[in-house]
Amino acid sequence: MLCSSARLRQNFYLIIGVTIGLLFSLIVGPLLETGCLFSISTIDSDSNSIIFNDEYEPHINLAGKPQRAQKIPQTLLRPRYYSTELGIREKLFVGILANQASVDGLAVAVNKTVTHWVDKTIFFVDAAGGHKLNVTLMKIPGIVGFTDSRNVLKPFHMVKYIADNYLDEYEFFMLIKDSTYLNANKLMNLVKRVSVSEDVYASGTVIGTNYCSLDAGILLSNSVIRKMIPNVDWCVRNAFSTSDDDNFGRCVLHSVNLPCQTSIQGQSISSYHLWEAKDLINLLNQPQQQESFNRALTVYPMPNAETMYKTHLAFCKMNLEKSNMEIDALRRSIVAESNLEPPSFRKVSWPVGSQSGSTPSTRFDVLKWEHFTETHLYLDSRISNIRPLNEAENADIQNVLNTSIEYLESKYSKNLKFDRLINGYKRFDPSRGLDYILDLTFKDIVGNRLIQKRVEVSKLLGKVEMLSVPYVTENTRVHILLPVRTNEKEDAFRFLRQYKQVCIDKKEKTMLMLVLLYDANAPGKGAVDDVFKQLKDEATSLSNAHKKDGTKVAWLSVRIPNTKLLALRDALLDFAIIDLAIRKFPPDALMMLARPKMEIRQDYLNRVRMNTIMEWQIFSALPFSEYDPNLMTYPRQATLDVNKYYGHFDPFDYDHLSFYAKDYVITRKRAESLIPIIRADRDIHQLVSESISHSLKVVNMTNPSVYSMFVAYSECHIFRAVESGLRLRHKQRHCELYEGNIVDHTSAALYGNCVRSRNRNAGSKGQLARLVLEFQNQLK
Repeated sequence: MLCSSARLRQNFYLIIGVTIGLLFSLIVGPLLETGCLFSISTIDSDSNSIIFNDEYEPHINLAGKPQRAQKIPQTLLRPRYYSTELGIREKLFVGILANQASVDGLAVAVNKTVTHWVDKTIFFVDAAGGHKLNVTLMKIPGIVGFTDSRNVLKPFHMVKYIADNYLDEYEFFMLIKDSTYLNANKLMNLVKRVSVSEDVYASGTVIGTNYCSLDAGILLSNSVIRKMIPNVDWCVRNAFSTSDDDNFGRCVLHSVNLPCQTSIQGQSISSYHLWEAKDLINLLNQPQQQESFNRALTVYPMPNAETMYKTHLAFCKMNLEKSNMEIDALRRSIVAESNLEPPSFRKVSWPVGSQSGSTPSTRFDVLKWEHFTETHLYLDSRISNIRPLNEAENADIQNVLNTSIEYLESKYSKNLKFDRLINGYKRFDPSRGLDYILDLTFKDIVGNRLIQKRVEVSKLLGKVEMLSVPYVTENTRVHILLPVRTNEKEDAFRFLRQYKQVCIDKKEKTMLMLVLLYDANAPGKGAVDDVFKQLKDEATSLSNAHKKDGTKVAWLSVRIPNTKLLALRDALLDFAIIDLAIRKFPPDALMMLARPKMEIRQDYLNRVRMNTIMEWQIFSALPFSEYDPNLMTYPRQATLDVNKYYGHFDPFDYDHLSFYAKDYVITRKRAESLIPIIRADRDIHQLVSESISHSLKVVNMTNPSVYSMFVAYSECHIFRAVESGLRLRHKQRHCELYEGNIVDHTSAALYGNCVRSRNRNAGSKGQLARLVLEFQNQLK
């Protein structure tokens, strides 16, 4: 008992706490259940389900369903270029305010000294009354005419035009007059170091305390022009001054509350005012001593174009000297710092700082040195041992040779006199440029003896520039011209079958015209035994079967005369074919000259569309020509594969061309005096006359062809490249002249070209060598 009472006293507070807690829960529990979030209803004896009354329980509302979306989602259209989507702009736009009196002089000078440095130049010229500007677009490509004759409003017209057309494309805008010389190179370097987030209203000359001078040039940022646009009307109403600087500065001050700046983020801007003509003479004689002239971004006013060209020449000389000094300093620093590198990396290229050249990974990648003399080039390819230097190679080698001679003569104080070139070697490295090694013999004037010197010359590759070309698409319709002779009918049928599979069945945008070449005595149209009747019927059936798809296979019959000058006739026959067929097509038609032996492929058609540009480029593809199947040891394939055992890319094949009809007509008229235009079949005999042969000899056109005509007379670029999609089956060439001795120079040259082409397309060196060895073994 005593033990129990002691334990009770020890746990007295615990027992009291538990008892109070139980009593409190019994009292408060029912009160909390009345505010419970849910209640359980009684179970209905007739229902097997339990119903819960929960105000948060989701309910399905089927009234008025289905409902249409209030807003239809739009398809996201992505821009063509990522720069458009990201808002990336070009750096500098230059607007030049000119007038009709000076547009042929000062404006042309500004165009020649500024355009190649900046991203865009536009000339704003007054054209009151709609008068035609006395300037050609060849001199100045971008001209905008203003019909408003009020001179005080011209700067605002410039800003309005810029805002409407170029505000989203450029970061900075430079406004100058055509009487101002602009150091565009210095300006471009300046804007590249200025942040686009800052408002810029700057010039090298400040009028008063707030306004920039338009004569000295005004540099505006994109943000300033955006803020000026809503206030242009206010600016025009308040343009009461006769000074452009005051009116324009007042507009900027009202729109941006920004006075004229002479420095931007640490970059200073200065101008040089040319007071008198004698100032320019002093500047050109000693430009380095005129610090203000050297620092000038603009020089004004220019009295004439000649003064502007002289000013540009002075700045170019100073920039060249500065660049040479910087190059020398960099080379010295490279040589000095090379000693600090690890021994295995102490390799200084020559010239110092240039690309060291590619390192061959295998023996097949070793670049070959070509040996040359002043007249010939040796082992330039695997099929040539020696050949004369062409005009471009000769001019290049003479330039390198003269430069080396001048260097050595000046180095040895004119004590050496050039005697002759012993050996010359050159190598082209795509990662570096052209390297030369020259072994030269000089005569020592003092010692009266011959001395040999070896010189290394390097012509490094310059900065790679992107060439902008007109935009083309793969949706252009290709008009195919296929000349067919009487002995090529089987090849023409095969071509038609391939054309149906590749073009007609796949709905390619093409049109095929067969040019049927009848011999002089062959039965023609309407005759019972027409040699091309089956081919015509096949073309007609193809056109009728796919008429709904817009497919058309047409033909043109041409009768060619017999002549003793067979080689000349065949070489010039393409002129007659195109002259007679081109009249049936519109000027913007894309023409492709095909051959019956070719395998037509979709890849080649797309390449024709992309590489042929109207008024810009002619495309000439180098085909993969099949070797003679009778000489090959490999079985002939149904589809010709690009493989060195089956054929080769023929660099002497100029028969496959693509061009626009307009470009051909323009070029053909220029060459009409040499090769007359054919307007009917009876005119073809003019192509094979002795006078034509003599004219071709005079102009040294030993390979007369449409390709040669474009090279000689067209202003378009000629793009010639290897084309794996153009594959030719082997053609047996029969090289003929005419009866009698060879007296015609052109025909003899064409005969030589035919023999060379026949031999090159016979087989590879290995195949021909194997046949020779087998023949020799049979003789033994």
